[in-house]
Amino acid sequence: MRMIALAALIALAACDGPRENAGENADFAAGEVDSNDTLRQGPAEKLGEAQDRAEKRAEQAREAQAKSLEAQADEARKAADQQADALENEADRVRNN
Repeated sequence: MRMIALAALIALAACDGPRENAGENADFAAGEVDSNDTLRQGPAEKLGEAQDRAEKRAEQAREAQAKSLEAQADEARKAADQQADALENEADRVRNN
């Protein structure tokens, strides 16, 4: 039973972000919690968790923006290629007349 609880704690700790872990350590150092391994969150750990979530969301937003910019660049490249083809066709037509 203890092994299951320990494995659950390890799995839970592995999900923590760097700010949450730092907050957990700060809470323990400040005496807000009795142990670093407690499931109870102190104020610094809660704040760190919120900051980690905000950073993850910001990273997801940056990724979405990058994908959008890449799609726009692809469309601009496609339009430029079409325009270049049209100009080449027009130049061929002028040369042949």
